[in-house]
Amino acid sequence: MEQHRNETFRDQRIDLHGKFFHDCTFERCELVFDGDRPPTFSDNRFVDSVFVFTGAATRTLYMLETLYHAGEGGRQVVEKTLEDIRAKKLHGHEIRTVVPDTQDHSLA
Repeated sequence: MEQHRNETFRDQRIDLHGKFFHDCTFERCELVFDGDRPPTFSDNRFVDSVFVFTGAATRTLYMLETLYHAGEGGRQVVEKTLEDIRAKKLHGHEIRTVVPDTQDHSLA
């Protein structure tokens, strides 16, 4: 794993694939995630920087968008997933969603 500590990145497009960043500063950067090996961030600063999703990461975001707009149950699945992210409950190589709490447990 490529590690970066106490570095400042300016005006760069940075591939995040599997990298570790600790106490780094990103100024006006594009941080690119392809959906494969996620980066690890610890105590970093982001100034005028954006995350760019490509490949499988883009497809995952499209999937979440489609689920969210599929109906009440789809919104529940996405919202619960976001709650789990906020609570740091996502672990392992496979993550399951909740069953929607709609009358027939469907997405619609």
